[in-house]
Amino acid sequence: MMYSSSQSILDSLRGQSVTMCDLNRLYSTWPKETHPEVDRLRADVDRWLDETMAGSPSFKVLKKSDFGLFGATWWPRAPFDRLRIVTYLAVWLFTWDDEIDSSLGSLWDEMDHAQAYRAETLRYVAQCLDLPVSDCQSHFEPSSPIISNFLVIGTAIRELYDMEQRQRFYQEVECFMEMSEREQRLRLNSTLPSIEEFWKYRLGSSAVGICLALQEISLGDMHLPSSTLDGAEMRLLWDQTNIIISTVNDMLSLKKEIANGSVESLIPLLYASSGDVQVAMNQTTLFLIASIREFDETAKLLYRSNYVSRAVDEKLLTKFIDGCRFYCTGNLTWSLSTGRYRIHQEDLSMGLNIQL
Repeated sequence: MMYSSSQSILDSLRGQSVTMCDLNRLYSTWPKETHPEVDRLRADVDRWLDETMAGSPSFKVLKKSDFGLFGATWWPRAPFDRLRIVTYLAVWLFTWDDEIDSSLGSLWDEMDHAQAYRAETLRYVAQCLDLPVSDCQSHFEPSSPIISNFLVIGTAIRELYDMEQRQRFYQEVECFMEMSEREQRLRLNSTLPSIEEFWKYRLGSSAVGICLALQEISLGDMHLPSSTLDGAEMRLLWDQTNIIISTVNDMLSLKKEIANGSVESLIPLLYASSGDVQVAMNQTTLFLIASIREFDETAKLLYRSNYVSRAVDEKLLTKFIDGCRFYCTGNLTWSLSTGRYRIHQEDLSMGLNIQL
């Protein structure tokens, strides 16, 4: 390893430039759409942010993030009432995570308080979902208004999902909390994880699994059997969706992360070994190409497995698989247009040069 500390990686990367290829070409055979009511959603999300986050230090950043476009590209075919709820979930996850993972957040370097924040979140989410969790016997009001903002989301999930679906959703929230803790501990200890260690926590701290757990809500009244959702092929499809989105996020947020003094992402970790940021970017691109290919192969396996079991109507299965693809293409569309990652370049045909 050429660099053994976070600070040495930061000092070396700052001021360098790196070129990224046209990522849109990698998704050329995948569906890509924007919900026709995107402007209505933007107005709705802006009102919700005004009502719930106006006093936050990150309020201006949140308003510039265009979360309406996020929801409209991730769930472009959702009925509007469902689109509103799943987009609120995404916004809630961003605001929740920013308290810990952003230098603007109050818990950036406060591990003990962050642990209390996680514990309160789990208790409140379980309460909102009406789950039989041991510490939810009495009514609980969280100390953080950010946690309380889950109420409207949890109420909708409780009304639309049965107990099994709500428990699956909660398990993804638990995983997110656990991996968020692991990620923060590594950062505060200035410990550089190996690539293997990185992926162990990244797939949980990304919160993509939480969003995938609401796929059935976004697709109307879909209710896939547990034999399908918990099957090996479906779990692998979820992992591949997560890997693709997380990889693209690490590529596009590189400038922002370096500016914020954070190197716990894929490209800086690869750079620690190679000492060449362009090599690290190229390695990440090849990994992304392989992951997209593996997603398509996993989808074929899922179709074959379902053909034998006949557990789900093939049209419903296609809607679910394409829903995962929309997550990936929508994430790229939004990431290139939002101000959140300090990149504003929707046209990547000539590549993108990023100044760190």
